Amino acid sequence: MLLKESRPFITSLPMVDTLVTGKHVIIDYMTERQFSETYLMIQEAAERGDGFGVDEFLNENLFREELIGSDCFVITCKETGELLASFMLAVSKFYRGASSVVDPFIIVKSTARGQGLGLFAMLKAIDFSKRLGYEAMYVDTFTNNVALLHILKKIGGFQQVGLLPVGGKMKNGEIVGSVIFYMELSNDCT
Repeated sequence: MLLKESRPFITSLPMVDTLVTGKHVIIDYMTERQFSETYLMIQEAAERGDGFGVDEFLNENLFREELIGSDCFVITCKETGELLASFMLAVSKFYRGASSVVDPFIIVKSTARGQGLGLFAMLKAIDFSKRLGYEAMYVDTFTNNVALLHILKKIGGFQQVGLLPVGGKMKNGEIVGSVIFYMELSNDCT
């Protein structure tokens, strides 16, 4: 697993939860096999232009390097064990100080979309970030990632702090911008 040893573990994992659809899911730390599957899900999303650029992670080794020291989690179907979504909490590269600002990576399997998993994963990312002691969260996403932009608006509390005209490259060669959001995290949860 790609866990940062200096951060506390979430001791309540694995945990069972229920999606708005009534489906029971298990949230747990990511295994090596699930990490590879998550990389493939990201590559498929990039091919469709869904939140990731085609030039973002050229191979799995580069993806692993990007997430060294990150806290990585999966959401699986309780009944089948199928990986439905992943969220990875990386130390933000936007913040140059101590590693107290987190940058979440969230991916939902294409066949599992439409079940509220994106919102569910983002809420878990916020909750787990607080439990792990992060003080703030940066979220950067492409300007064409309508689903995540909607999720951030629905959750509330995120302040748009930046807009980059060049954020990533889509499969068709189009360059899209990135929108950057920031949220202070209160550590009052237990």
